[in-house]
Amino acid sequence: MSPTEEIIMQCLWESGEDLTVYEITERLRTQYQRDYTNSAVATFMKSMLEKGMVTRFKVHHSYQWHPEIDMDEYRDRETDAFLDLWHHGSKSSMLASLLRDTDISEEELQEMRELLDEYSDQA
Repeated sequence: MSPTEEIIMQCLWESGEDLTVYEITERLRTQYQRDYTNSAVATFMKSMLEKGMVTRFKVHHSYQWHPEIDMDEYRDRETDAFLDLWHHGSKSSMLASLLRDTDISEEELQEMRELLDEYSDQA
């Protein structure tokens, strides 16, 4: 997906309900500081419909748009692609990259430790 398509999908996923082009346009403006016209959003939606990412159905005089891609599945697929491209598939390399970030709070480090402990108990 293009970056704009990903943000549009975020709007749909986060809403938990089907949205009109107008509602998507408003969410893009208020939540993501992206100022698109309704016609631009409609163009993106038609392209995403052709790619099978969304479906639409008519309610009264407007179309409602529904995501056909699950957010968790998409995120996992994109994470795997990122991992393969930038870390040669190595999860420890990716974790080391995250840990080198100087903006990590002690709270985030503790959460990471707890996650590692939790997953090591499951292995």
